[in-house]
Amino acid sequence: MDTSTHTVMSLMITGGPVMWPLLILLGIAFVVVLDWLLWLIRWHQGREQPMGVSDYLGLAILDFITTSAPIIGFLGTVTGMISAFASVSQSTSVQLPVVAGGLYEALFTTAFGLIVSLISSLMSFLVEYGIEHTCADIEEM
Repeated sequence: MDTSTHTVMSLMITGGPVMWPLLILLGIAFVVVLDWLLWLIRWHQGREQPMGVSDYLGLAILDFITTSAPIIGFLGTVTGMISAFASVSQSTSVQLPVVAGGLYEALFTTAFGLIVSLISSLMSFLVEYGIEHTCADIEEM
């Protein structure tokens, strides 16, 4: 596979079906952070009330994504390896490119799961940091 011509879609196809839930989790993480940033902007403009308990749900969602994305990625790697070894078991002669190609594709999901987890963890840190400073501002009022 030529690594110089990867697009998002080609990476998703290469990684297999487990890549799609990871992409969805990444999208949810971005939506949670965007929602929080919009709330913060409205709050600083005086159009939003201080945060309530339900407003912290976004942090729980980001924490869930942070912990589940690597597990889902590893699941994709395991299912890819099962598929690769199934094709090896059905062939009459084992060739290194067949095995290496399957493992190469399977490892995409682990890498993507770790990337999603890292991004979600960073977003969670930034949101929590912002919440702490916003709460400190509210207490000073």
